[in-house]
Amino acid sequence: MLISLRFQNIALFGNSEIDFNKGFTVFTGQTGSGKSILVDTLNALLANKKSSLNNRLVAKGSPFSSIEGVFSVLQKTKDWLINNEFDVDEELIVTREWRLKENNYKSRFRINGVLVNRDQIAELRALLFDFTLQGDSYILKDSFHQLSLLDSLDLKKIQESIAKVKQNWNIWHNSNFQLEQARAQKSNLKKEIEEMQYIYQDLNKLGLEDANEQINLEIDQNRLSNLLRLKEGVKVLLIRLNESLDEYPSIIDHTNVCINELKILSQIDSSLEPIFDSFYKLINNLNDLIYQINDYEKTLDVDPSFLNQLQVRLSTLKFYQQKYNRTLPELISYKKELNKYLAFQDTSNKINELSSYENKKRIIRDQSNKDLSIIRKTIALQLEKKLITSLKKLGIPNVRFKIVFEECEPTINGIDKVNFMFSANPGIPLAPLAETASGGEKSRVLLAIKAIFSSFDQANLLVFDEIDSGVSGSVSSYVADLLSELSNHRQVFCVTHQPLIAAFADNHFALKKTVIAGHTKSIVINLTEIADRQRELALLAGGESVEANAYAASLLEHKAA
Repeated sequence: MLISLRFQNIALFGNSEIDFNKGFTVFTGQTGSGKSILVDTLNALLANKKSSLNNRLVAKGSPFSSIEGVFSVLQKTKDWLINNEFDVDEELIVTREWRLKENNYKSRFRINGVLVNRDQIAELRALLFDFTLQGDSYILKDSFHQLSLLDSLDLKKIQESIAKVKQNWNIWHNSNFQLEQARAQKSNLKKEIEEMQYIYQDLNKLGLEDANEQINLEIDQNRLSNLLRLKEGVKVLLIRLNESLDEYPSIIDHTNVCINELKILSQIDSSLEPIFDSFYKLINNLNDLIYQINDYEKTLDVDPSFLNQLQVRLSTLKFYQQKYNRTLPELISYKKELNKYLAFQDTSNKINELSSYENKKRIIRDQSNKDLSIIRKTIALQLEKKLITSLKKLGIPNVRFKIVFEECEPTINGIDKVNFMFSANPGIPLAPLAETASGGEKSRVLLAIKAIFSSFDQANLLVFDEIDSGVSGSVSSYVADLLSELSNHRQVFCVTHQPLIAAFADNHFALKKTVIAGHTKSIVINLTEIADRQRELALLAGGESVEANAYAASLLEHKAA
């Protein structure tokens, strides 16, 4: 509930304060007296979007201006304040300030004295205000808002169903994301994998196994390139070691003579036996050495073409090292890595598994969407009946109203898109409400919708700006009853020109335009006395004639009764 409004250097209202009470409050006055501007100040206090029009509320040339609203705190607002880490008291103070800087007004907002951003103000606005302004038909155009209104008729049941829809949609969405990610990865990696497969096959043809192959091949190449010299050297060694020349005995010949002599000597002197044993071992080692040289000599008997093959292999190895900018051991490791990576790139099974899982979750998602849609369609029938009944009383006797459902792409809110369809006259087909209804009909539809949803919506203050425009007689009486009934649940503000509606109000403010020191001001007068209210109602009824006064008095008597 709005407890008070305070103005500082605000156009028309200057520096003033207005206190409000609960119930049904009307604002009356002549055209141009400032009624709609008063509503504009409420709109600007908790502005949900930037607008240059708000700056026009500032008194011209004023270095500082402000609008301050004091609200009582209901539970939903209290929860919001706690969640946003504001101090909670019995009252909530919202301030909009304007400061003049370099010939431009800069605006900012405060909640309980703390600076806040526009997003926070927009959230708080939804909790404190519910505006229905003259010509305002966003409710009638916005399919999402229409759906939200529909859902609020059976909020508990709808919330339970929407919670399932949201949960199932999120599970499906995650599974679908993983599936699409796997598919995209497979597609994106296709060229990369093809390139890797080519490299692997290229390296596989090379037959790389031994990291020391190149070193060994280079040793073999050096050996084969010097084959003749090696054969000659080996021959010399074998002759010196084992084969005698005509006048030159071999080393073996000498050692045999020596060993025989030592054997004889050791038999004479046993102390020579260790020397004999050592020399014997030396001869055995020498024989082993000769055997090794003989074996090596056999390896020198190779096909001369083998050198050519070896050099081709070496050339190939060097080419691949240069091609892939890796050493031979690195090429072997690279080949193993490619093989391991490619073994895991067959994602067909993984995609099939993800696709199967996504399909199961989509079926669950679709079923919860259907369940929610059934509930909404049941509620829609109830809303249609209530609106038709109310609109007939509001002076549209031949009204037809239908909520048409259209299935849309699944979201966390389900698959339903709704459109309010309307016809006011026989023979005229149903059409979207925003397109076919006249201004007066739209106003009455808005009022009927507000009346139906007021007990479900948790906003504090309902604000109507000439919602009764274009109605009269018994319809005015029904409008007055509706507004009065709404005020049983909510604080209601209404700007009106209808004396009958004004008479039903619990609180009545009259706006009077006056000129003070050459400046036009609007004075807001709280009409607490019956005589003052009767005089204002008479002015609304046509003047201060006897008939107008009598009519005003009868309205107030009816209200009192």
